[in-house]
Amino acid sequence: MYSSYWRGHATACTSSTLTATQPVVAAQSPPSRPRLPAGCLAEVPAAPTISPETPTPAPTNTPEPTPSPTPTLPPTPTPAPSLRQLTTGGCCVQPVFSPDSRQVLFIDKPDPAAPVGIYGVDIASPQPAPVLVNPTIGFWNSERTIVAAPAGEEVRFTDQVSGESWTVNTGGNWPTFSPDSSQIVWVATDREGPYDRRQSDVWLANLDGSNARIILTLYGGGLTGWLPDNQRILLTGRNDPNEEKQTLFVYDLVNERRTNLFSHKRLRGGEISTGGSWVAFFISFADEPAENGLWLVSTDGTSQRQLDLPGFGAYAWRNDDTLLYIPMRAPDETSMRIWSVDAISHQLQPLTDPAELPFSISNGDWEISPDSRQVVFVSSTDQNIWLITLP
Repeated sequence: MYSSYWRGHATACTSSTLTATQPVVAAQSPPSRPRLPAGCLAEVPAAPTISPETPTPAPTNTPEPTPSPTPTLPPTPTPAPSLRQLTTGGCCVQPVFSPDSRQVLFIDKPDPAAPVGIYGVDIASPQPAPVLVNPTIGFWNSERTIVAAPAGEEVRFTDQVSGESWTVNTGGNWPTFSPDSSQIVWVATDREGPYDRRQSDVWLANLDGSNARIILTLYGGGLTGWLPDNQRILLTGRNDPNEEKQTLFVYDLVNERRTNLFSHKRLRGGEISTGGSWVAFFISFADEPAENGLWLVSTDGTSQRQLDLPGFGAYAWRNDDTLLYIPMRAPDETSMRIWSVDAISHQLQPLTDPAELPFSISNGDWEISPDSRQVVFVSSTDQNIWLITLP
């Protein structure tokens, strides 16, 4: 889970004679009289005498104006990352950004009399105390205008703008909103038996619950998420419970076409890039140790690569082609570090320096802002919420 930096000729003369050399004319300079070195005199022919009857000759040409040279500006220095505290008192979990990246939201109960709910702080000017934003804890759509909260075997949806509310029977399973919030997907998985052999039915429905239907049946897998085009979803699983490997694949909901991306026995942690071009995932405890680590695969199935990264850690997409990577710190280290990984060139670049910006994240509780400029996290040192502004 990790940005970039920037002739003339000497002339000699005596008391009576000027030795001329061919002048060097700078590019784009108009013709001009040769300059004389300081302290030198030259005989200059007298100007012709013009009588009142003699008309003044018109100039044969008009000198071009001398263009001003374009100044060479010094390179703009890359701003250094900065760190600041947003909350106090060891509060809060699961910080997320508002859609406009101006507010950090989190689950909290700031005092015994306050309700449990979603609280928030303004990033530009944090309030003395967090403000209650919504008392409902649930799954939100990307614009945070619709919330889904559990209600037994059903899920209750509430439109925060219109106030409209409705329920959908998902069997008690959490729904995932499409990017445009027009559809929902949920996965109903058997609750018994070995995980890798449990049957999972993937359901698709309109937002109001209409036209609900099973679109896929998998074993030992489930939904990773929606791609930004509202047409494709990313899943992992096996077609048969006895298959050894599970497959990461894209499923097109319109033409019902499946694109396999990668297969492995221990494939975990799929993360879709913001533009939907890439998926990051990791492999651990592989039979071949060289296969362990973080991998990237394109969602069209044409490219896959294992990344050469320091250690093992958490990761999230900053934009469609840049992955941020935060390795686990060693026992003798007190700070973590953020790295930037280019999905196309595979270039690795550190964004923070532990000596200058020390921080440590609690339980992988961190998120990148929608505008990709900031990282919010719960500190393992004081359990408060902190903000890193990225370079």
